[in-house]
Amino acid sequence: VISSGGGYVVVNKGSVLAELSLPIGGIVSDEPIEVVGKNLEKVRQGMKDLGYTHMNEIMSFSTLSLPVSPALKITDKGLIDVKAQKFVSLFK
Repeated sequence: VISSGGGYVVVNKGSVLAELSLPIGGIVSDEPIEVVGKNLEKVRQGMKDLGYTHMNEIMSFSTLSLPVSPALKITDKGLIDVKAQKFVSLFK
């Protein structure tokens, strides 16, 4: 993800299964829409192949780190309980 400038990468046991590079601000591609569409579908399929079962894979994964949604969220600072406004230990 870092080397591509942002986007989505599906990895299993160190092997890249699918990638959608979004190098413009980490959220926009400079590729033609046809290329973006094909790569996005590969990312979705890769997530499904690894057992991710949400009906909208990209949207649910994209909001996983959004710290204003009410739930546990992953941020660059750690795992946060949004309602309690406290950090949660990753380990017991």
